[in-house]
Amino acid sequence: MWGLRNIDSRTVQITNKNLFNEWIEDYGEDSDFVKVKVRGIFPSQSSVQFINSEDVNHSMSRPLPFSNKAPLVIGGDVARFGDNDTVIFPRIGDDARSFPFKRYNGLDNMQVADRVAQMIAEFQQIGKPCSALFMDGGGMGSGPIDRLRQMGYSPIEVQFGGRATDRRYRFKGDEIWGRMRDALKNLCIPSDDELRAELIQREYAFTPSGLINLESKTDIKKRGGESPDIADALALTFGAEIAVDVPVGPQKYVYEYDPLEGVV
Repeated sequence: MWGLRNIDSRTVQITNKNLFNEWIEDYGEDSDFVKVKVRGIFPSQSSVQFINSEDVNHSMSRPLPFSNKAPLVIGGDVARFGDNDTVIFPRIGDDARSFPFKRYNGLDNMQVADRVAQMIAEFQQIGKPCSALFMDGGGMGSGPIDRLRQMGYSPIEVQFGGRATDRRYRFKGDEIWGRMRDALKNLCIPSDDELRAELIQREYAFTPSGLINLESKTDIKKRGGESPDIADALALTFGAEIAVDVPVGPQKYVYEYDPLEGVV
């Protein structure tokens, strides 16, 4: 009953064609963003859901990798308020399921650092060193980070509100969630109802300049959602690309040179 007309912005004389080409390169010709912002047509999905349920379900049911020699990375999301939880999430390549995440409530800075060090030690006991430790550096996160450095570890501080490396995203937190979403195509995650709810509840929008901007924790709670503590910890494991096993904690070294050799 409706007569529809659309105008492709690329056919309009005064528009910025170079910017449109950048968007198409970043998002793809058939992406919802380009459909709406450039081509002037309806998106494929009306939902503002950042991660779709189907990808999460597949990730929870997908068989584990047959052999996994990928480096171990750990993400630590530190609780800011009494009703939030501190979560420590280990991931080995595409396997984020075999070793369960740890969840705590009411820990102080020292206790958080101790729990992180304990997880690293547990993996060292089975011959798997931690190659990267990504810690939430906002709010209460600075305390455990300082303590871990004092203990001889090398945590990588991630500021969710910091600047993104990928130019498609507004903030660093948006970027690591985007990396996690992309990884779900191959990732194996635990079949956990709370994790599933946290992953699929988050909505997003685009800034006027075309950057992806995820819904804040405050806004999630305002509409009745839960703080994505578990999902944030998993997202933190995508803070950077890690290619090799390089231990981040205190190590024992064996030296072939003996300065007392031959001394009577």
